[in-house]
Amino acid sequence: MFLPWISVSVFGYTQSQNGMHDIGILAFLCFVISGVIAYMGDQTKNLDKTMWGIVLVAGALALLSAIWFYFKASDSIMGSSLVGFGLYISAIAAIGVLGSAYLFRLPTDNIKDSFSSIKKNIESKMDHSGSTPPPPPPPSGNTYQDPGNPNPPASL
Repeated sequence: MFLPWISVSVFGYTQSQNGMHDIGILAFLCFVISGVIAYMGDQTKNLDKTMWGIVLVAGALALLSAIWFYFKASDSIMGSSLVGFGLYISAIAAIGVLGSAYLFRLPTDNIKDSFSSIKKNIESKMDHSGSTPPPPPPPSGNTYQDPGNPNPPASL
């Protein structure tokens, strides 16, 4: 990420830019997410379906962002722009994330079940209707109305 992704040479002057610009920030965040998930939890066990799916998506996004940057740099107006070795290393690292996530999965894990697990986890966090009890009924009794209060009458 911090190595040059592109170098432009004009009249003997060379300028390079690392991957912490444009779409490279997405690749960096995907690598960070993959690294954090890799070091979370029990290191002796494989990732569960949800985390495995997240690592696969992060690795795929990192690889796609490197490919997109490569084609964007190749179509540059500047004919003398060269793709730097940092972009190649980033692409190889993204392939490594994808490969290691796929190789070190549980034998029963597949991509469809992983995405179903992610969807189920998101839906369970979004659905709070079953987790909170309904409010108690208002107490019965006399009600009074304060003439200066525009609110509805309260129960005593």
